[in-house]
Amino acid sequence: MRHKKAFIISFMGFLALLVAFIYLTPFVGNLVANTRIEGYARSIGIRIAKKSPPLPNVTSGQTQIPVIQSSYCWGNLGCADYVGGKTMLKGVTPTAVTPEADIKVSFAYTPAPNELNIKQFGDDTTAQIPLKNDSFNAPKENGIYYYGISAFWTTVDGKHSKGDTSSVFVIEVR
Repeated sequence: MRHKKAFIISFMGFLALLVAFIYLTPFVGNLVANTRIEGYARSIGIRIAKKSPPLPNVTSGQTQIPVIQSSYCWGNLGCADYVGGKTMLKGVTPTAVTPEADIKVSFAYTPAPNELNIKQFGDDTTAQIPLKNDSFNAPKENGIYYYGISAFWTTVDGKHSKGDTSSVFVIEVR
């Protein structure tokens, strides 16, 4: 009887330590991210480590232009589809740039994407924007312009996808 009582106390102590370890480590955030219990975990103070595909850095001179994550397929994050184009940028304040300003798109992710595309969204049109050294020029005319960036990573032979991500941003030429 004495051994049984000691075993139960030891086992309960082990469980208490295990629970404390789980609740006090950032490791747990990774365990519950993107699960049904994520909301509960947040409510009791567990920090959730949100993982996301790489986002591009978009700059014009010294000005950082904010980008918004759009659709992607990325490793064990899976795939997510978002509404695209101008719709995602509704209510977003455009970043001011000068006419014909150089706009640079880069990724802090290694390796760099195998393919990078920029599209400009009009009211009912989409135009492919040519890139030169991962840069393009803002339009000459004043106005608000909406853009989408698509980046693709593939195997060396180009036959298989290793991931893709897209994002959107808005500028105001003035």
